[in-house]
Formats: sequence, structure tokens, C-alpha cells
Amino acid sequence: MKTFSKRAVLRSSAAPLILIGSLAFIGAAAAQDAPQATAGESEAVGETIIVTGSRIARPTLDSPIPVTTMTAADLSRRGQTNIGDILNDLPSLRSTYSQSNSTQYIGTAGLNFLDLRGLGVPRTLVLVNGRRHITASEGDFLVDTNTIPTDLIDRVDIVTGGSSAVYGSDAMAGVVNFVLKRDFEGVSLNAQSGISSHGDRGTYRLSGTFGHNFADGRGNIAVALDYTQGDKLLYTDRPGLTGAFSGRRQFQLVDDPRLDNTIPDREFLTGVRSFGYSNGGSFIAYNGNNTRNCASAAGCLPNGFPRIFLFQPDGSLRESAYGVDFRPVGSGNNQGGDGSTLNDSGTLQPGYKRYVANLMARYEVSDAFKPFIEAKFVRVDAFAQGTPTFSQGGEQGLGGDGNPYDPTNYLIYTPISLDNAYLTPAARATIQSLLPAGATYFNLNRNNLDLGTRDEKDRRDTFRIVVGAEGTFNNDWHYDISFNYGHLKTRSAFYNNRIEQNFYNAIDAVYNGNNEIVCRINQVTVTDPNCRPLNILGEGRADRAALNYINTTSYRRGKATEIDISANLVGNSSQWFELPGGPVRFALGAEYRREKASYAYDDLVSSGATFLNAIPDFRPPSFVVKEAYGEIDIPLIKDMRFVNELSINGAARVADYKGAIGTVWAYNYGGIYSPIPDIKFRVNYSRSVRAPTLSDLYNSPSQDYASLNDPCDVNFIKKGKATREANCAAAGVPANFENQFTRSATLEILSGGNPDLKAEKSRSWTYGVILQPRFLPGLSVTADYYDIKIKSVISPVDAQTILDGCYDGPDLNNSFCDLIFPRNPDSTFQLPALLQTSLNYSAKRAKGLDVDVNYDHRFDVDNRLQLRFVGNWVRMRNDYPYLDAPDQPERLKGELGDPIYAFNVSADYTYKNFTLGYEMRYIGRQSITDWEAQHTTYGVPPLDPYYADVVYYPSVTYHNIRASLDVDKRFTFYGGIDNLTDKKPPYGILGTGSIGDGDAIYDNIGRFMYIGVRAKL
Repeated sequence: MKTFSKRAVLRSSAAPLILIGSLAFIGAAAAQDAPQATAGESEAVGETIIVTGSRIARPTLDSPIPVTTMTAADLSRRGQTNIGDILNDLPSLRSTYSQSNSTQYIGTAGLNFLDLRGLGVPRTLVLVNGRRHITASEGDFLVDTNTIPTDLIDRVDIVTGGSSAVYGSDAMAGVVNFVLKRDFEGVSLNAQSGISSHGDRGTYRLSGTFGHNFADGRGNIAVALDYTQGDKLLYTDRPGLTGAFSGRRQFQLVDDPRLDNTIPDREFLTGVRSFGYSNGGSFIAYNGNNTRNCASAAGCLPNGFPRIFLFQPDGSLRESAYGVDFRPVGSGNNQGGDGSTLNDSGTLQPGYKRYVANLMARYEVSDAFKPFIEAKFVRVDAFAQGTPTFSQGGEQGLGGDGNPYDPTNYLIYTPISLDNAYLTPAARATIQSLLPAGATYFNLNRNNLDLGTRDEKDRRDTFRIVVGAEGTFNNDWHYDISFNYGHLKTRSAFYNNRIEQNFYNAIDAVYNGNNEIVCRINQVTVTDPNCRPLNILGEGRADRAALNYINTTSYRRGKATEIDISANLVGNSSQWFELPGGPVRFALGAEYRREKASYAYDDLVSSGATFLNAIPDFRPPSFVVKEAYGEIDIPLIKDMRFVNELSINGAARVADYKGAIGTVWAYNYGGIYSPIPDIKFRVNYSRSVRAPTLSDLYNSPSQDYASLNDPCDVNFIKKGKATREANCAAAGVPANFENQFTRSATLEILSGGNPDLKAEKSRSWTYGVILQPRFLPGLSVTADYYDIKIKSVISPVDAQTILDGCYDGPDLNNSFCDLIFPRNPDSTFQLPALLQTSLNYSAKRAKGLDVDVNYDHRFDVDNRLQLRFVGNWVRMRNDYPYLDAPDQPERLKGELGDPIYAFNVSADYTYKNFTLGYEMRYIGRQSITDWEAQHTTYGVPPLDPYYADVVYYPSVTYHNIRASLDVDKRFTFYGGIDNLTDKKPPYGILGTGSIGDGDAIYDNIGRFMYIGVRAKL
């Protein structure tokens, strides 16, 4: 896939001085703001917190389903202004879609999606006040946490375990529910600013909440306004991390992987560059379309590989500095030589601006009728700098039908005719002497940085209104009904999108009869008066008129709507009967939901006329589901010897989906047993479902690109399952085959939906213990073991998985091979090579242990200590992607993004009006590549034991400090430092990898300082 990003960063030299001075004033430390009760403390003093996981009201620590609650104070411990990034740092959530890696796909810059257990963002249901929320991605049902009004958040409940029976589809891994404040009165203002210790990535936030009670407190209206800005952070702003100018930092292939030896194939090196690209253009003296084969003896180095020449800014040609040439071992890179770093453009953190207006109002007509309204508008503008266009490979000198500018030939090639007007005589002579006899052109390898980076601006407007009523009748029965409407409108602009035909017209520059340099199409007769010749033989030689001719700004427009009508009734049997443990409690409800979505690119893009992928319009039918549910809680016994509490519970939901999915059921049941007040045991079983989304079903096959390894290539044929060699032979691939095209070029593929998908089904068990020892007031401990298995997993299988799955299967008669188009007679791939689509593959499995420890102790009226530990141990995290071998696992536990151990620790000490706090985040070590490569896995020896001289990314610990000072009842000053030790991602990781890479688990900003003031008037 071609990726698009953004650029620019605003710096303020004064900001660090202001920050340091302010921190000194408030104590130069860290902590929570004014003391607020934690969930544990609320339980201690008897306050009931109604938590997510059930429609039946119950306190946090009485929930039969594990719930982690983050209060507003917990969420304000750091200087981050994106709630999604703060939540992603919890051990139970994976940083699958954070700010730093949101720029890897078209139209996604600035999005924050949540992913419980790393089971995929579509399997985490995000709610606001227990209700659905409009998507931020047309055709999917994914909530961008940037659309949640930060100042109105009272707490966030994270339910870890399937909850489809209670909340409906998508709650396979669990639920994240944002609970907003109600009945706000007064004025609350907040201003915050932050900046990194490098003087960049400035963030700014201004917010205000205004509330008023009226009619003797029977009515309330509140308005919240919020403006947030974050400056872009580019690769070039962190050259020590990215190697933007000096060369990349990466694990580099240094030994031929075909050799059967014990020398590690890769070492971590710095100063790595790519031979195949240069910013001014490279000529490689190769023959045919294999960049590893010399065109002639004169064009060959002593190591047997082609010589490389670089165009200089004045148009002259010089031979490259080769440094350490890794081509003999199968890489196109070098260390210490010439070539592009490929990191001199790109975005580490996108720039964004967020505007939020939120209205909440309610009026109590009577106890039985309390109408309410929630309405909001959110605009998010996100900006990212992308990579430039590029060219690589192609038939060198002779090939095709003799017309190098035929669009069916060039793909991502850049042919330059030998009579090009910008080609100096000396350069022409050198190139011609190294090409096959009779050649009329050569292919230029180039990183087109000077032609403009492909920047992207995304605007997302989100409207949402909830109108409803609630009330109490029959003494203690409660109902609520609501009409929920959401509307998403998106507009993306893609800058410097190259118009392919114009580009090839412009680079084919010749002299006309008046000795003027013109486009060849205008040499004799002016065919296109707008065409301006483009000089790309040397960096920085293109003029503005030519750039305006070849580049355009492309657009994408999309929209989505959601209508959700729900009704819920909660009651108990107290007026009829009670069991020894109390009355039976129940909840009943029904829901109707309709989702619609569409998007379209402009005509140039959809026709395939630009460098951006050819993407057809997306206009699927509507998604409609009707649901009904019931939930019951039966308190069998309480307050008896050895049985302080014994209760069982259950829920069931039936859903009728429009289309082939039809009717599906979800259910759960569980229980709580407490022998004494100090300890509770809980168990819960859930059966959940997830219907395929509109994108899963109806995305039209569109052009895409991927960098792939051919499993049948001699470099990789011994790096897979035991069946790989036999399957490659059965496919007709010869022994010792080298797929030079996939080694040197991105491969054209198709991406699309699958209308034959079925609903996913999962089952999950949770077993937990809750400790609240009476001898130590203020302490609460929860430990919950989870076991989640998802079957018929709907997953957009990536192209490399399709290739590996085909040739690693028991034979070629498998579902992955069905997605690969037949190979060419020479065993190379067709173009497009395969269809990348969603499948119902076998299963996902996650097992582990969550621990949450809270301790809140007041020594006296002036002194208070709050401690919290939230940790996760992963016992198993496997995918089972092989439909034809459903018991064959792919281990993810311990791979990048999925550490085996992770935990957060926080400590806050309050003395009178001053609070000092500390937070530590620990991330365990993670494998630098697929776990199976370097480890014995389920009895199978390592597939690639000498993959590298390093096995793990080391464990990482981040330290944050914070301090707050209540000047009086109205004003609070606060400030802090995140990533106090300026910890960088290990081993060249940038934190911007694609969604499956997991490297966004690491912070790529560095030490970050912030100050703020909060006023309550």
C-alpha cells in the first residue's frame, strides 16, 4: 500500500524556559490534581459506582465481569492531549491505532482506535454513556476517541471479556465505555501547553465547561467547548532516531541466508542507505530487468554486481561510493555509501487540530419522566507528511514494445531516452557505454523528494445527538429510551499526487527546431500546450511550472450515518418476592440500528491516472440489525456463615441482521461467591458474536502495492514450514529460483471485500478474585484470569500472510492459494499478483492474567497517599490463520506489540493543597521478528535460528512525574514531565509501523514537558 503522511512542526524557543520556570514554581514534580476518590476509595466509603458490563446497577467491585475503571484524575496524569494514546498505554490495550502510526494508510491520519488484548480494533466496542457512537471510518464501526469531550469524562470503564449479550455485536474482546459527567454547575476553565525537550511537538489546549441548574435543580444544562492542537513531528526533526540524513538504524542482512552456517544473517547497524534510490537519480548498469545482473564486463564491479552512478545537482554523473556493499548477501543496501536514507521525509506524529462543542441538558418533569438531550459537534483536522513518489527497476535499455513510455510498461519505472535534452554528453557517453548494444533509453532509480512529498490533510466532522427520556416507576423500576443519530463527514486532500501521463510527457524532454527544450509530444506539433519539460537528472533541477504540470491535489469525500433506537427496563422482584440473598434483579431491552456509509475519490484517482492507487467508489447497501436482550441477577444467599454472598447471573441477546447473516444469538452466565466480606470469587462465561462490517463485505477490489518476499525465492524457501519446498516445486517454481522483481520492487496487488463472510463467534471465560481486607482499609485487589477464543475470524489477511499461508499449507489446495493469480511462465508473479481480502479464517486465542491493586490511605486531614498497580501477564496469544490446518498456530505472544509482561504503577502523595505524583510504565522484552523464527514453538524447532545476532528488543521502563498546587478553591496550577529519562525506541524502531507491526507501543516523542492551569468559578 502506498502511504501518505504530512509535514511541518512549529517550534518555540521560549517555551522550554517558560515551562522550566513554571515547574520550579509548583514544585518541579508530578502527581494527580486536587484529590479525587479512586474506584477503590469509593467502595470503601460506600459510594455506588454504576459500571459497564451489565445493565443492572451494581458497584465496581461487585461486578461479575472484570472491569478496570480509569477516573478523570487517572487520565490527567500526563501531558498527552489524546485520550486514546493515554488508554493505549494500559497493559490490556494494544497500541494498534495510535497517533504515531495513524499515518500509514490513506485517510487515517490522526485517528485513535482502541484494541483490547490485541484481538483487533473491530472487536472492541466503544460506547458513550452505554450507547453506540458514530464511526470515524466509513464502512467500519470504529469510534475515534478524539471525538469524546475530554473535560466531560467522569471515568472510563474497560470491560475485559466478551459482552455481546449485553451490548451487541463487536464486543468480542470487551467494551470501553466513556461515562460523562452529569448535572455540571458553574464554570470550569482549563489551559495547557507542552513541548518536547527538543523544542518541538508543541501541544496546546483550551477548554471550558459551563453548567447551570434551574427550576430548583430539576433541570440542568451544560456546554463544553474544547480546542486542542498538536504540532507535527517529522522524521527530519529526529535525525538521531530516524537517520534521516546519516543513514537508517536497522537490523541489516549481512550474511547470505542461503548458506547453511551459524553466522547470524543480520546485525544491527547504523548509517544504512538504499543503493536503488538516490534523491538526484541513479543509473545502475544492469541487464534486462534484474538489477543484480551486470549489463557488461565494463559495468561490473569485482564482487560481480553492477556499478552505480549518481546524477549530481549540476547534471553531471559520478560513480557511487559503495561503502559496505550488501548486495552479495541478497540486500539492496549499503553502509557508509551513497543512496537515499528513505527517511528524509515522513511523520513521527501527525499535526492535528480538534474543535469540540458539546451540549447536555435534562429536565425532571416527574420521577417517571425525565427527558434529556446530548448533542455535539467535533471537527478534527489532521496533517501528515508522506513519502515522495519514486521509481525503481524496469527493463534496462531494451524491452516491451520499444516504447518505454507506454503506461503498460512503466508501472513505477522512469525511462530516460538517450536523446534527452538534459542529459549531458559526458553522462550520455558513460551510460551508453554500459548499456546493451542498440539501447535507446535507460531506467532511472530515484527518490523524488524534490518533486514534492505526498502530504495529506484529513478533515472529519462528527455530529451526534441523543434524545431520550428516563424515569423511575413502580417504586424502584427504571427505564430509559433514546434516539441516537450520528453523522460523519470526511474530506481528505492529497497534495503532490502525480499525474502519471503528465509526468512521462514532461520527463521526455527534447530539442525542437528552434533549439528549445520542449516535451517530445510538442516537438513538431504542440499537442499539449500545458506540458513543461521536467529535469530530474540531478536533485533540485525541476522548475515550478513543470511541477505544477505533473502534480495535482486529489480529493476524497466520504460520509457515514448511524441511527440507533434503544429501550431498556431495569427492575427487581422486591414487590413480589425475595430470595434469601435479596430480590431478583433483571434488565430487558430492545435496539434497532442502521448504518450507512460511502466514499469516493476524484475522477483522476478512481481512473488510475495518478500515482495514488486506483480506488473505485464505495457505495454499499445499508447495515440493519434488530435486537432484543434480557439479563438477570439472582442473589441466592447472603450474610450466612461461610456465605457472605452467593449469586448467579445471566444474559441473552438475539439479533436479526439484514442480509445473509440472518439471526444470531449471544449469551453469558456467571456467578459471585463471597465466603467473608473480605474476599469474593467471580466467574463468567460469554458467547459473543460479531457481524462483518460494510467494508468487510463490499469493498470493491482496488489497486494496491506491497513489499513482499516470495516464499519460493531461494532466500526464503527454507524459512517457512516443512511443506514449503514441496509446495513451491508443485507450483512449478524451479530450484534456486531468484525472484528479482519482488526483491527490488513493490508488487501490485488487489485489495477488496468478501461478500461471503460469516459472523464471528467467540467464547470467553474469566475467573477472578476480589480482595478488600478489613484489617487494611483502603486496599482493594482484583486478579482475573481470562481465556478468549474467537472462531471464524474475519480478518483482512495481508499479502505476505497469503503468500506464506499458501506455500506453508499441507498442499496447494488451500484457501490462501485460491487468492493468488497463476505465476508467469518464468515463475515471477503476475501483475496484480493476488487478491488481498478478508476471510473467515480459523481462530484467535488469548489467555492471561489482569491484576489491579488500589491503595488509598489518609494519614490525617492534611496527608493522603494513593497507590495503584495495573498489570497484565499474557499466557497465550495465538492466531490460527490456516483454514485447512485449523490447529496450526502462529504465536504472537512476545512479538513486537504483544509483550508477555506489562504493568503501570502510580503513586500520589498529597499534603494539604500540594500533590506530587509519579508514574512508571514497564514494557517487557519482545522478539525482533516472528517468534517462530528464533524460538522452539510448540515443539517445532526455530525456523530461522540465525535470523540475527539479537533475539529481543529489551524491556523498557518509562517514568513520568507530575505536580499540582491548589492556590485556592478556584485555581489549580499543574505541570509535569513525561518520559523523564528521554527513553528512545530500541534498535531503530520509529513507532510509526503499520497496524500489524506493533512498534507504536514505544514513545517516539521523547522527554515532554507541560504546564497548565485549571479554574473553577
